[in-house]
Amino acid sequence: MFIKMFFSDLIFALFLYQLTLSSSVSKVQLYKVLVEFFAFAFYLYSVCYVSEELDTCNVKIERAFGNSGWIKCSGKTCLDLCFLIRRVQRPNHLRFYQGFIVLSRSYYLKVVKASYSMVNFMRLNVN
Repeated sequence: MFIKMFFSDLIFALFLYQLTLSSSVSKVQLYKVLVEFFAFAFYLYSVCYVSEELDTCNVKIERAFGNSGWIKCSGKTCLDLCFLIRRVQRPNHLRFYQGFIVLSRSYYLKVVKASYSMVNFMRLNVN
């Protein structure tokens, strides 16, 4: 999955670079690249958004346990619930390689910033 996310970030930057080189491209080609760029940006944002929602639901489950009277349950039920409580006390973002890549809105922002920096660097080298 790391390779997939790496290439997704690279494709995002290349789409952005194509949009900046729009002077020698026909309007139809520019429209096509623009639609592809927004579709890909939406895809990448939606994956990061779903990861944030997963963490938000995790926090809601943790609050629900805190507000419930789970301590009053039977011993076996309390033991089973302790495993679940331990699980919901940690952040639950989508992550890869033991947390090397954590998908969140901040990750999406980092991708956009890195893509913008890469495009500026490539444009400086072309001129």
